[in-house]
Amino acid sequence: MTAGSRTHPDHNLSTAPYIRTQIACAGTWAGSERAASLLELPGMLAWVHSTPAGSSKVGGDVHYVSVCPGCVVSRVALADVSGHGKAVSTLAGELRQLMQRYLPELEHDGLMRDLNQAVQGGLDGVHYATMVAVGWHDERRSLLLANAGHPIPCVFKAKRKEWTWLEINPEPRRPWPVGVPLGLFACADYAKTAVKLQAGDLVLLYSDGVTESTNPAGDELGPDGLMNLVRQIDCGSAEGLGVQLTSALRGFRGGAEAEDDETIIVLERVSTDSDQPLCKRTRRRIL
Repeated sequence: MTAGSRTHPDHNLSTAPYIRTQIACAGTWAGSERAASLLELPGMLAWVHSTPAGSSKVGGDVHYVSVCPGCVVSRVALADVSGHGKAVSTLAGELRQLMQRYLPELEHDGLMRDLNQAVQGGLDGVHYATMVAVGWHDERRSLLLANAGHPIPCVFKAKRKEWTWLEINPEPRRPWPVGVPLGLFACADYAKTAVKLQAGDLVLLYSDGVTESTNPAGDELGPDGLMNLVRQIDCGSAEGLGVQLTSALRGFRGGAEAEDDETIIVLERVSTDSDQPLCKRTRRRIL
């Protein structure tokens, strides 16, 4: 378990209390907590739920949240390591160091490149990791996402009340593989996509333990099943979506515990002073 994590024995998130934490400038949050956590970032809320499978306190999922010293750029990373034990702790340590190194940068190029090399050199050549990295620039209201073989995130646009996938279309004619999991190739590119977020918009990140959930008949939920679930849920807040989604997943499994590590991160764009016209912000400061 990495620094800053919290644990709670109760898996019933409809009754279990969540932990609310404000991430200050250059603050960080990481770990595999069993209770839900609501993190306050500049212009955004992050609802985080991570439950290792079985009785293990630490699973193969690793997540990390950070805010730059200027309180403008926030980073969120969610990785899924093949296997448990040393491979997970190795990736968690490397991810923590690299997130600190690239803290002020919105772009993911350096982070993904260095992390890919660290996974290749630090693991045993058998393990690999999928990861999705998100950078949020509060003043630009822009979210930048890079994906290394991780399940595709989805976004809810509040004005249209519509869910869509945040897919990345790689640029053609790249000299090496694009978007593959970390650690598989010495050289790899990680294409990115950007999306503008308005107040009330939500972004859903999750590990494959969510989409690979099975019902009592043995049928897998899959990406389409996940999309059908979230379209039936109240999307008024990150916390509301997260709590209802975990409950819906448990219902899909017939009340059974998850067989794989399950991590859900819901990002919610919230209103800030930067949403006001410049003349109104200036007037507020004068007053």
